[in-house]
Amino acid sequence: MDRFEYVMVMVSIIIGLAMTHLLQGLVEVAQRPKPFRLRSIHLVWVLFMLVTIAFFWWWQFKLQALQEWTFGTYIFVLVFACQMYFQSTLLFPKNLGPDVDLDEFFHQHRAWFFGVNALSQLIDLVDTWLKGSEHFQSLGPEYPIGVAVQIIGSLIAIFVPARAFQWVFALGSLLYVLSLALRQFNTLA
Repeated sequence: MDRFEYVMVMVSIIIGLAMTHLLQGLVEVAQRPKPFRLRSIHLVWVLFMLVTIAFFWWWQFKLQALQEWTFGTYIFVLVFACQMYFQSTLLFPKNLGPDVDLDEFFHQHRAWFFGVNALSQLIDLVDTWLKGSEHFQSLGPEYPIGVAVQIIGSLIAIFVPARAFQWVFALGSLLYVLSLALRQFNTLA
């Protein structure tokens, strides 16, 4: 086992738990004996998190290029993984009782979900900036604009429960992360 494989074990476990939580929630909804109302806003954020987790995992392969792993670098990557797990748990309750309304559950926990989303975007922005101006500029103007939209959108979503805004923000976020993953990180290298 090389250094990269060793340090990624814990990250892999946490990312796997996040993905498992989301998939288990979807399976429990599908297996209910009586029809379960799954609303679009909740489902779109579940899909957003599934894509984001897969994208994070895919991107982590690039960390093989690191010649030296410091404890700080390891903790930073670990915190990102924990953030995704935490955000995933805010989409499905631990126990899906027969009367759980997932849309209501999401709206009750949206401040946490969007707060963590905004914080993760801010951390990613700082991380990208710390990698140097050349790396930051290589991502083009789309990167800081995309991060700003996510931060501002998340902060608005905390305080604005309007379903129309929530739906547009969710769908826009999902389409953007899919587009970004396919356009900029399509090849594992």
